Amino acid sequence: MGMQVSIDINFAQEYSPKEILKCLINNGWNIYYQNIVTYLSSKDIDDYDWLNMDMNLFNLDEFINSHNIMNKIGIVMVYDNESGGNLLIYPSYLSMSLSINRQYLSGKDIPDFNWYLDRMSGFLRNIKLSSIQCETIY
Repeated sequence: MGMQVSIDINFAQEYSPKEILKCLINNGWNIYYQNIVTYLSSKDIDDYDWLNMDMNLFNLDEFINSHNIMNKIGIVMVYDNESGGNLLIYPSYLSMSLSINRQYLSGKDIPDFNWYLDRMSGFLRNIKLSSIQCETIY
């Protein structure tokens, strides 16, 4: 099994995952990667059966409206069509598995968490935080 890299952000209060998703999009994160949208259905409770859809067929408003205000949202997001991963957005936290074109400090052994957090800074300034945990499992 390969390296697992993630960033977990705990919120100091609950937020609507729908609003968190919109905030990320408004701060430069994109749901399209290689013309595909990868997401979890709003009916996916605990199966984590990721679905793929051509970006031209995916309707973001329909996707957002299919979720109740406090339902979790699962979607792949990338920044500047460069790097990102699978996001799970819950009312009290966000977890991002860094799996797409992972950024590294030097070489291929230490993930550059600062690269991701820097690109989330606009989003992070708009929420109340409890903690941020960056983790690498080799």
